[in-house]
Amino acid sequence: MLDNSHKWKPEPDWGSAHLSGRTIEVRAVTGLTQLLVSGEIDGFRSRHGLGNDIGALGLATGERYAVRVARDRLLAVGILASECACGWYDDGYCVTAFGSAQRVFEARGKGVRDLLARATSIDLDNPGPCATLKFCDLTCSVYFYEDTTLRIHVDRGLAGYLWEWLECQPLLSREPA
Repeated sequence: MLDNSHKWKPEPDWGSAHLSGRTIEVRAVTGLTQLLVSGEIDGFRSRHGLGNDIGALGLATGERYAVRVARDRLLAVGILASECACGWYDDGYCVTAFGSAQRVFEARGKGVRDLLARATSIDLDNPGPCATLKFCDLTCSVYFYEDTTLRIHVDRGLAGYLWEWLECQPLLSREPA
């Protein structure tokens, strides 16, 4: 049988994956709990004490927050499985464990805006209510966390591609600045 696996680079060790440039640093985030909530999302947010959901390039703060990923869907970050079981709720929403489905990257530094300009075509000053957008031609959820840190949620199977794209950017290199 033909083995095509040698054509692709192996994925990085996500626990220590890190890229640095003169004005920006990118790292992989591990251990972040993520739940996909579909349906009556206002009821879910109310039940779990979450404020308004964050849209594209919005600002998330704290350990727990909600990111809008579609009209009737949100990504709940930081809620433990012991607090919210997966399944259908009589309040009109469904919860699905999503942490294993996505990788999360963080970018910090003055070069974040330049990275956004390279990776997406949205208006950076008027991005929109939904955090899901095309980033590096991939569908990702993109927002800011704790002021100036950009978080990017990408499908796990495409994380290696996004990481390789980041490695090729003039803003970043393998060597620390």
